[in-house]
Amino acid sequence: MLTIVFICLTAVLAVLVVIMQVTTSRRIARASEKIKDRYKSEIKNFESDIDRLNYLLQEKKETQTPLSQSLPEMKKLPDNFILEQKKLEQDKEEIVLKNKKLWEMSLLIQKEKNHIQLLKNDIENKHRNITDSITYAKRIQDAVLPQTDVLKGLSGYFLFWLPKETVSGDFYWMKRQGDLLAFTVADCTGHGVPGAFMSMLGVTFLNEVCTDLNEETMPSEILETMRELIITTLKQDNSSPLEPKDGMDMSFCILNLKTKHLKFSGANNPMYLVRGGELTEYKAVKNPIGLYPRMKPFENQEIQAEEGDFIYMFSDGFADQFNGETGKKVSYGRLKSLLTDINNETQDPAKQQEKLLEFITSWRGSFAQMDDILIGGYRI
Repeated sequence: MLTIVFICLTAVLAVLVVIMQVTTSRRIARASEKIKDRYKSEIKNFESDIDRLNYLLQEKKETQTPLSQSLPEMKKLPDNFILEQKKLEQDKEEIVLKNKKLWEMSLLIQKEKNHIQLLKNDIENKHRNITDSITYAKRIQDAVLPQTDVLKGLSGYFLFWLPKETVSGDFYWMKRQGDLLAFTVADCTGHGVPGAFMSMLGVTFLNEVCTDLNEETMPSEILETMRELIITTLKQDNSSPLEPKDGMDMSFCILNLKTKHLKFSGANNPMYLVRGGELTEYKAVKNPIGLYPRMKPFENQEIQAEEGDFIYMFSDGFADQFNGETGKKVSYGRLKSLLTDINNETQDPAKQQEKLLEFITSWRGSFAQMDDILIGGYRI
């Protein structure tokens, strides 16, 4: 019985051993496959790395300079280094010199800048002083001119006065004595400050000459007396015939406000009278008030004015103004047409003055004003 049991146990053990061996073999086989797969992957990676290294080695081999060839170049390295070092030192010295020159130049520039600033400040101060002086001279000139209230004996008037600069060489003057009204428009030599001096001289002389107006007073006589005063006061003579002589052009009228009797005389400047839409020009003697090579006596003209007549007297500034686009002057012909058209449009002196300003502003455009402008419009 024991023998049978032993045999059975032995058989069972043998079976178990066989089963264990089979199981172990399978495990080993599976593990072996895993290891094989892993090594295959690593071998593949190694092969890829080897291929890449071989490619790099080949490329380096192709581009690498043989040692035998590089030795001469290597021998030259110390000499090249020394030359390069010397060149760097020379460049450094040049840079130092340039920096020094730049510094000296900057000092000179700063010095000049300070000098220019001082000059600028000096010029600005002088300009301010001159401007203040001219502005004050303008106040004096305005104070010397007679009050326009004198012209209230007329039915209307305007004085279109447009100086080129602050002060003007053109001036107007008027005086009333009883029923007599004397009025004038004058244009002195030059403009600005020199012209203003002459204008004040002219106003002073007119005040002196016209102290006593009467029915026998003639405008031509007044112009003759003015000419003598200018020549004497300015000590003019013919010793230098080519030298320009200072003086003035003038239109002078005396009107009897009661009878409308008008007397006119002109030195270079005429007078226009517009009646019923038509303009009549009363010419002047081609002589200034002052010394002239061929001096002529001034002439007197008498007109019986009518109510509503417009009298215009002027300097040459309006007619001589250049156009900003064409470069042409206004001209006296265009001035005649303009005054006739304006007179037909309106009898209001203030509106006539506005139209004159509009015209000359548009005509001039960007062109600078050439001269003083003065137009006197007087409605009988």
